Amino acid sequence: MNTSKGFTLIEMMIVIAIIGILATISSFAWQRYVANANLRTAARDLASDFNTMKQSAVSKLDATHTIDFDKAANTYTMNGTTVQTKSLAPAGQGQGNTSIYSLPGGGATYTLTFLARGTLSPPSGTIELRNNRGSWARIVFNTTGKTYVSFNMQ
Repeated sequence: MNTSKGFTLIEMMIVIAIIGILATISSFAWQRYVANANLRTAARDLASDFNTMKQSAVSKLDATHTIDFDKAANTYTMNGTTVQTKSLAPAGQGQGNTSIYSLPGGGATYTLTFLARGTLSPPSGTIELRNNRGSWARIVFNTTGKTYVSFNMQ
């Protein structure tokens, strides 16, 4: 009767192979999750900045409040009582490569003005952000300054 205890080399190699396969599968899922989470965060931050600029325009009647979008630089600049430029992740630099995909009117730049009544000029439009996975987020705004964010994750 053989009473030896322990693992054989073959058993250990099988366990290590299974762990390797599971790690590979989970790393791809993790990359997809991070890219899509960063896209959602960027879209929600942009919608939040819309609300911030709207509130600032209503409370500070003497200043012009705009958001200037630059598709080529992948940035938007909030101009109000202070000027603040925010960048979405440039291609190849983390954040799931989130970028401005389209602006209202199809141009490379776009300026949105927030009026003292809380309304916008031009009155409505859609800004689309995309990441390197093909997922998109659309920020739709209307004349009252209300924003809606919708997502399609790949």
